[in-house]
Amino acid sequence: MKITYDKSVDALNLTIKRGIVARTIEVAPDVFLDVNAKGDPLYLEFIGASERIGRKNIGKITLGARSFRVPVTA
Repeated sequence: MKITYDKSVDALNLTIKRGIVARTIEVAPDVFLDVNAKGDPLYLEFIGASERIGRKNIGKITLGARSFRVPVTA
């Protein structure tokens, strides 16, 4: 799994599994799930991430007591 943030479009991207996207499903407003031909999830994208998560939290993910940096692209 890989998590990245694209600053130019304010999108948080979660790569679940690499593959060829067969279709994209809007699972919530501005939240898109890409699936392959079998319906397996590949990528999850959150548009407007800084509004949902908060600008100060964009560069990090916290799981329990551990924090991780999220790569930011321009």
